[in-house]
Amino acid sequence: MTEQARRAPLQGKIALVTGASRGIGAAAAKRLAQSGAAVVINYHQNQEAAQKVLENIEAAGGRGMIFQADVTRKDQVEAMVATVQEKWTAVDVLVNNAYFPFKVGQLHELSWESFHQAVEHELSAFHNCVQACLPGMVAKKAGKIIVISTRLAQQPLPRMGAYAAAKSALESMANTMAIELGPLGIPVNVVTPAFTLTDASMIMPEAFRERVRETRPLKKHLYPEDVAGAIAFLAGDESSMLTGSHILITGGSHLQL
Repeated sequence: MTEQARRAPLQGKIALVTGASRGIGAAAAKRLAQSGAAVVINYHQNQEAAQKVLENIEAAGGRGMIFQADVTRKDQVEAMVATVQEKWTAVDVLVNNAYFPFKVGQLHELSWESFHQAVEHELSAFHNCVQACLPGMVAKKAGKIIVISTRLAQQPLPRMGAYAAAKSALESMANTMAIELGPLGIPVNVVTPAFTLTDASMIMPEAFRERVRETRPLKKHLYPEDVAGAIAFLAGDESSMLTGSHILITGGSHLQL
């Protein structure tokens, strides 16, 4: 392996990160750009934050572009992927990360509409992005699909049931696609972080955040950058025989009751 390939293992690759204006998505976009990929920073509403991620990437010598699209809308996803292909080439790495607000509450008290919306948003976004990116990956006989889930899918908490159910279904889709897309040379893997300190999670009380940290064998907070490293690994050639894998990033908390 050349020194250039070692420093920039994703050189020449195009990576699309959904929901990349903040949190895990922003950290993943920066990390993939550091590895040499040209990164599409998808955002829904916060253009200013997406622009800052791009500026950070470019200041470090990387390449990127921002693109506004509601990934639950098939037409908007198709337009985004078509624009990327016109500017660069087909998407090589899809990071399905976009976060959707959901109704917090006990399942038996939630309206069916609230529950259904949480599930529909997660699954439609993934379905739309895969359908749009897949023809380009098939043409290249290569591609990587990385799905960001949550530990809540296996270890639910009260009042978070709509989100947990949506992510569980998302993981089932990813597992099935790993089987179906394997013969096409396209691995599908899942990254499952535990409670991560992001803008969104800071709504949780400090006492809760500290309790989570203390229950982890590593006794550390989990940050978006910790998750981004696993995403970059899955995007590269070193993970070529991983598909249908679930990488737990928990600081060891999954070993605890």
